[in-house]
Amino acid sequence: MKNNTTAPQRFTFLFLAVMRANTQAHPHREQISATSEREARSLLAGRFVLIFAGRQPVREVVNA
Repeated sequence: MKNNTTAPQRFTFLFLAVMRANTQAHPHREQISATSEREARSLLAGRFVLIFAGRQPVREVVNA
């Protein structure tokens, strides 16, 4: 029997971020590759206060 499972699709998540340690810092863009917004936030939330800004599919590199 074949197992036709595929890996979850990965996305690049974009956030406007402010460092938790310095709330007077200027907001900046953070981006991270993850399978869900929840996963992306969990990877960044310890260091930053985050505002969701967008999601893009990860582009695969084709080697010729």
